[in-house]
Amino acid sequence: MIAGILSGLALGPAVVAAQASHRIPASAAQNAADFWTPARMARAKPLERLRTGSPPVAAGSAASQSSVPHRYPPLAPSEGASASSASETVVDPTAPLARTNGVVFIVTPFGLGRCSGTSVNAPNYSVVFTAAHCIDGGSPFGRFFAQRWVFVPGYRFGQRPFGVFPAKWLDTTRQWPDSENENFDVGAAVVSRNERGQLLAKAVGGTGIAWGLKPRQVFDVHGYSVEAPFDGETQQVCKQTPFLGHDPRSFLSPGPLNLAVECQTTGGSSGGGWTIRGRILNSVTDYGYTGDPGTDYGSYFGREVGRLYVRARRVQ
Repeated sequence: MIAGILSGLALGPAVVAAQASHRIPASAAQNAADFWTPARMARAKPLERLRTGSPPVAAGSAASQSSVPHRYPPLAPSEGASASSASETVVDPTAPLARTNGVVFIVTPFGLGRCSGTSVNAPNYSVVFTAAHCIDGGSPFGRFFAQRWVFVPGYRFGQRPFGVFPAKWLDTTRQWPDSENENFDVGAAVVSRNERGQLLAKAVGGTGIAWGLKPRQVFDVHGYSVEAPFDGETQQVCKQTPFLGHDPRSFLSPGPLNLAVECQTTGGSSGGGWTIRGRILNSVTDYGYTGDPGTDYGSYFGREVGRLYVRARRVQ
């Protein structure tokens, strides 16, 4: 029933506008899966976005950001889908609520790169959400990071317990490429099957997704932080972190104000999912400040994120 409601959402003309997304040939997607050996994954550097300074978090009006809320439910993995590795950590990355999170590996013009991402439930069972800057370099001279873009859910110490899912389609919010407006720093990928022929959400499940909610939520913040005191080899989570307010600089740009929470993340966590009760994706990590390592900033999920999701869910 919810899927039927979403397919008929009146999200405005942007849904049917000329697409600016990027499709990746099947042969290139296969090459991407073969390219990412554990050694190359270990060498990948975070695509971090750090600002200097540490401005105080500003209070904001929750009502001014909300719109008609929309929710798409989470999906459990198919019966029988299981990890190929028995490795465990304090928070097992192959556990049901953790396995939807993973590492995005990319070849950029500057070398091997990495971010974080989240598998999201969609009719094609193949959608990953991350930060826009993990997909497109931004600005009028930016470009899609389409070379060997892959998603590795449940990653741990080079292990790929559910395989590698190479991207076949990439897109961001329409506002991101020309302006790098961090209020719209959200991107999505549609991925091909893994080496075992499995669809992503069939193998690991997918979080639900919601947009248009009030900013004042309590989030679990997921990601693979690389820089000290972390090493990028294990999944990190800040549990039950309440909304603090907004970055004052967010008021200087068009669009919905971003969100701040108390969570220590470092480079590599960009694009990591912010979930409500561990099950509903409602933001992704965008950036932090060098002078305030304990605060994480994420993009608000408003109508433009809803439009991005609708575009991604339609890709076959």
